[in-house]
Amino acid sequence: MSTCIDEIMSWMIVNRLKLNEEKTEFLVVISDHLKHLLPAVTLRIGTKIIQPSESVRNLGIVFDTSLSMNAQVTSLCKGLNYQMRNISRIRRFLDKDTCHLVVRALILTRLDYGNALLFGSNSADIQRLQRLQNWAAKLVCRAQKHDHAKPYLQYLHWLPIRERITFKILVYVYKCLNNTAPGYLSSCLSLHRPGRSSLRSASDTTRLLEPNSIKLLKSASIRTFSHFAPHTWNALSPSIRKSDSLRTFKKCIKHSLYPI
Repeated sequence: MSTCIDEIMSWMIVNRLKLNEEKTEFLVVISDHLKHLLPAVTLRIGTKIIQPSESVRNLGIVFDTSLSMNAQVTSLCKGLNYQMRNISRIRRFLDKDTCHLVVRALILTRLDYGNALLFGSNSADIQRLQRLQNWAAKLVCRAQKHDHAKPYLQYLHWLPIRERITFKILVYVYKCLNNTAPGYLSSCLSLHRPGRSSLRSASDTTRLLEPNSIKLLKSASIRTFSHFAPHTWNALSPSIRKSDSLRTFKKCIKHSLYPI
């Protein structure tokens, strides 16, 4: 890797660019129970020796060494709490529609950004984000602090956090099967081809091939798109999977995930 970075630095110098060693980070991904077996790893860039980071940010998403996404949730909660407090201070000056618009722009967009990566995250992290969404819904509707949030989520037609994650995954799968997704994502999925045409599943042309869950059950691979996407997709009814447009598909799965 150091040799590869040296070649990149040489290319950048030729093209009048500069690699900033001070802002360069690298991450070693390893499960927590194997971390103690990892030898000391460093990376040389030019004359600088870089130690591995506990977490790194890429395209606004924070990845930690175990890919638990806990660091991302913590970072997200910190930023959203700041925004929510600011909105709360000016809520009395805003009408309902304006507050709804502000919350969607500053809160919901950040909750949805990269949320497919949170699939399989522990319940505690999901609940942290859910509490923020509940706060946002009650803020828009001027509800009391201890009111139950579900009626307000239904009124605003907001899917809860876990269902928002599932919604995003299903939209990606639909795009993959309809050739509107990037090739690297579509290549992760394969249609199910039953061995016998007499089987009832043979008539379902939208079913995806699911990897062997038993082999993946105790590994991080169970959280990969190629594993969880087929399982989530196949759980939908065939009529929804055969939707003739993305707009119709979104409407159907939204009602399927959370009838509102």
